[in-house]
Amino acid sequence: MVTSPVHSGSYSLEVAPGSSTTGECDQTVTLKPDTSYSLTGWVQGNYAYLGVSGGATASTWTSSSGWKQLTVPFTTGSSGTVTVYVHGWYAQGNVFADDLSIS
Repeated sequence: MVTSPVHSGSYSLEVAPGSSTTGECDQTVTLKPDTSYSLTGWVQGNYAYLGVSGGATASTWTSSSGWKQLTVPFTTGSSGTVTVYVHGWYAQGNVFADDLSIS
C-alpha cells in the first residue's frame, strides 16, 4: 500500500511489474453461487488490468496516467468463489488501484 497516488482515503494498492515479470495482487472471495455481480475499481498506469478468475473469468484494462474507473461484470459459478485481481504488464511501470467494490 502507498499513500500517493490515492483516489480516496489514505492509501491505494501499488503493483510493481518487473522487466521480465508481470505484477499482480489478488484476493479470493466467496459470493452467492450462480449470481451476476459487477466488480468496480479505480486504476491508473500503463496496461492496468482489473478482473476476476477462478469461479468466473472476466477482465478489462486501461492505460491511463490518471485515475480511471473500470467495471467488470461477471457471474459466479456453483461454488461462488472467485479471485479478484489487479495486474500490471511487463516493464510498463507501476499500476495503482483504489476503491474496489463488488455489487
